[in-house]
Amino acid sequence: MSKEQQFWNWFKENEAEYFFLNQIDDNNEKERLLDELLKRLHLYSDKLFFEIGGYPDKKQDLIITAEGNADFFDKVESLVKQAPILEYWTIIAFKPAIGFGTIEYNSIKLNPETMRFNPLSNKTSSKIGLRVHIDNFSSVREKDFLQAVYLLLDNVLGEKAAALEIGYVDVKKMPPIPEKEDLIELIKLPRYIQWKKSNP
Repeated sequence: MSKEQQFWNWFKENEAEYFFLNQIDDNNEKERLLDELLKRLHLYSDKLFFEIGGYPDKKQDLIITAEGNADFFDKVESLVKQAPILEYWTIIAFKPAIGFGTIEYNSIKLNPETMRFNPLSNKTSSKIGLRVHIDNFSSVREKDFLQAVYLLLDNVLGEKAAALEIGYVDVKKMPPIPEKEDLIELIKLPRYIQWKKSNP
């Protein structure tokens, strides 16, 4: 039996407990169940993680993610491809794009509608480089801002596209007008990527 089948056999036997996860009041029991699911997933690949979500009384989503690590995308795809049909679950490969909402990371709030970028050229890679400009950027917390931007790009593009299309990111403070007017609004990034792919 393959490792993929072992994982899905276990999940099928235990899916009901996870379906009602949000109705469990005991936080210790909830943590135990989540730890068990992660342990079982890590028996297949310790580079994969999961997210569970959905509306109450509807099918739940089980998202299998490599957290943007393209080296393990094939593992995600192989596992999801072999998922059984489950009555109460939708199995999804990679975190999907969820739009342009504001995100918060380590007390940094980023609103993509107020952010801008300029593309950076790289002759050795087909991936796009981005310099992202943020109003409240602080160089003292550059690493946190960069991590927050990567999380935002996952939301805007989806995990797989963000990893495969974006090769390099740096963050800078928003310049004053008129330089600001020469930058591209971040919400136009998906369209920019499409344009770039059709005009290599």
